[in-house]
Amino acid sequence: MGFFDDFGKKISDASQGAIAKTKDFADVAKLNSNISDEERRINNAYQQIGKLYFEMHLEDFEDCFKDHFAAINESLGKIQDYRQQITNIKGVVKCPNCGAEVPKDSAFCSSCGTPVPKQEAPVDVPAAEAEVVSAPEAAPVEEAAPVETPVEEAPAVEAPVEKKCPSCGATLENGALFCTNCGTKVEEN
Repeated sequence: MGFFDDFGKKISDASQGAIAKTKDFADVAKLNSNISDEERRINNAYQQIGKLYFEMHLEDFEDCFKDHFAAINESLGKIQDYRQQITNIKGVVKCPNCGAEVPKDSAFCSSCGTPVPKQEAPVDVPAAEAEVVSAPEAAPVEEAAPVETPVEEAPAVEAPVEKKCPSCGATLENGALFCTNCGTKVEEN
């Protein structure tokens, strides 16, 4: 029986060792996770310090920061240009009071009723000065025989009810609180 007792003791010792190693591995993983969390906090603090320094020293920074300040200012300018391009594509301007997007031709903000200053139209480049790019000629396309497809009737859709300004009669945007034409406050329905 001594053989089986020794064998059982060895198995018990091995399993205890495996359990201890598993616990050690879990403890190491948890500590590594804690280290990563602290490193993220440090990096966030570094970023905040850098941003605060940039904001406080826009004009009086040390020479060693010159290239960094120039890169940040260049990127800020690009971001401003991109945002302006987005508003031009959308056909809107920002309300000077509340920042809401308002159609370019509106005289008043539909969110707060503030008068919106008229934007100057962008200067168009005369056609003579514009670079002309022509597309390559395409090969002729052979006409294919028409394919008959059954036409399904579209379900009837009710036209949305247009809301009008009680003061000037202009059509109001959905959810508008103020008329964009005359600035009159509109009752909510």
